[in-house]
Amino acid sequence: MNVVERASRSGSSVESRSQNPRDRTVPGASPTVRWVSLAAIVATYTLIVMGGVVRASGSGLGCPDWPLCHGRLLPPAGIHSILEFSHRLLGAVASIAMLTTVTLALRSGVLRQRETVIAFAIPPLLLAQILLGAVTVALELPPMIVLVHLGMALIIIGLLITLSVRLHRPAFATSQDAGRRRLVRIATGGVGAVYLLALTGAYTRASGASFACAGFPTCNGAFLPFGSGPGVDVHLLHRLLAFAVAAHLTVVVLRTRREAGADRALERAGWLLGACLLAQLAIGATAVSTGVPPVAQALHLAGAAAVWAAIVALAVIAASGPMRSVDDVEAGPAPGFDAAPQQPGGKPLVSDRIHAYVSLTKPRIISLLLVTTLAGMVLAANGWPPLGLMLATLLGGALGAGGANAINCWVDRDIDSLMRRTVLRAIPSGIVSPAQALAFGLVLTIASFAVMAVFVNLLSALLTTGSLLYYVVIYTAWLKRASVHNIVIGGAAGAAPPLIGWTAVTGEISLLAVFLFATVFYWTPPHFWALSLLIKGDYARAKVPMLPVVRGDEETRRQILLYSILLSALTASMFAFGLLGPIYLVGSLVLGGLLILYSVQLCQEADQAAARRLYKYSLLYLPLLFAAMIMDRQLRFF
Repeated sequence: MNVVERASRSGSSVESRSQNPRDRTVPGASPTVRWVSLAAIVATYTLIVMGGVVRASGSGLGCPDWPLCHGRLLPPAGIHSILEFSHRLLGAVASIAMLTTVTLALRSGVLRQRETVIAFAIPPLLLAQILLGAVTVALELPPMIVLVHLGMALIIIGLLITLSVRLHRPAFATSQDAGRRRLVRIATGGVGAVYLLALTGAYTRASGASFACAGFPTCNGAFLPFGSGPGVDVHLLHRLLAFAVAAHLTVVVLRTRREAGADRALERAGWLLGACLLAQLAIGATAVSTGVPPVAQALHLAGAAAVWAAIVALAVIAASGPMRSVDDVEAGPAPGFDAAPQQPGGKPLVSDRIHAYVSLTKPRIISLLLVTTLAGMVLAANGWPPLGLMLATLLGGALGAGGANAINCWVDRDIDSLMRRTVLRAIPSGIVSPAQALAFGLVLTIASFAVMAVFVNLLSALLTTGSLLYYVVIYTAWLKRASVHNIVIGGAAGAAPPLIGWTAVTGEISLLAVFLFATVFYWTPPHFWALSLLIKGDYARAKVPMLPVVRGDEETRRQILLYSILLSALTASMFAFGLLGPIYLVGSLVLGGLLILYSVQLCQEADQAAARRLYKYSLLYLPLLFAAMIMDRQLRFF
């Protein structure tokens, strides 16, 4: 049932609405399943903290072999061996708890499709984590592998928390106001921000940069002394990111208090996040002020894992109910959806005006572009590029993409007002005038060129500006409304970031950089066409000639499969050209195989559920593929 049909039936009885499976509350799981899921979360959290204790005490190689310890089943009498062995033993206990949770949850019969996917994802991730632990020991704790090991652990506990919240708190398919939806978006952004912060913290610790700065809030008696010593830049980057994430989480906590209402679980999650954030800030400040002793290192990791668990739980609770059905959420706000709050005089609140300007830049799109830009830089540098260059490139890229997106909103303001997905954007809602949006976009674009030209290099600045002009003029103003091939040709703009990242480091374009560009270029059609199948009605109302509107769903599904096959062949060919190694090849084949599988399922099932699965997987495909590239380079480097 689509959005219009639901809106037209808003006055129907409860009984008639409950006939739709999406409008019924999912039955709750048994107490046994819920308690086992909590036990798995506690065991996994304890395992992460124990890993921090092992690292802080210098016991990471207390058992230099795996799975034995000094060739024995039981460790020799020594503190380091006992600590490392205890960590492994706790890992076995946590693994059993995870697998038991997954088994019971799947057998309970209460999981929907999304939770079932989460449950099936946990065992292979657990296996990969175990193997990664063995590699970490074998390679004697290289910093990048330690970072990936922690990153995998956080993902696993995040999935366990998500599954547990779903088991404890069945989702509803009723109305959700604009404030609640905004909270979900902000909390989801917090999840990504905390994850990135945790990874930078792990790298700071593993690279020895934890000890590069003494004192707080200064660093060695100065504010932001970049380039003043080994590891200082890495340490300062982690600090600055921590301040930014803390500010974001503070907004999440305040917004949660505002939106929780009678939702006690959401209110408690907000208080928990606030408490964990304050504790973590106190631990971090104390640690650098006292020389980062081992106890402080372990507590800092424990606090980071607690903040991660709290923000994941809050985001899932906020999204789990009460909310509209999945179709409505992805299609956009329904008619009559709550507008932005206003002051008594009829003007939007200052906070909503700020939010409107931020929304003009489309932060979620920027985040994906910056991920591919950073990946290009890391691949070009065979490791982390210089901090100043990295920050300047990412800042310039963010400003440029934000400016282009704002101008895009100005150009598309007429059709945005016709599409449910975009009707509440800044210009159609009246919060920002068209002239203000255009001026904002132009200022960001000019600032982008200045940052790239002054702090990076002229080639990267020209590529950035050229891609922005291509996006605004060629795609938005012309192709989008004129040709069914708009996404195919216009995808060149979105494919530029990894190329820009490469040239920022090397100052030139190489064959691998061209392959990175081509990868994103061929990824764009199956990704965007899957979305267009879900919101075809919006494009039809706005008279935008998207492929499913002009050629039909069947042809769109066929083209998605064709481009998925081409993309998989292209990515695998990088190994054939000797540009990347076997680790990347395995990753590209697995990721490409899954993309083709989802495309085949879309052709066979021919429904929105299959299109939605493909679209969501495509969002993961690109970051995972670039991660495989980086891991391949780093493992060969070590």
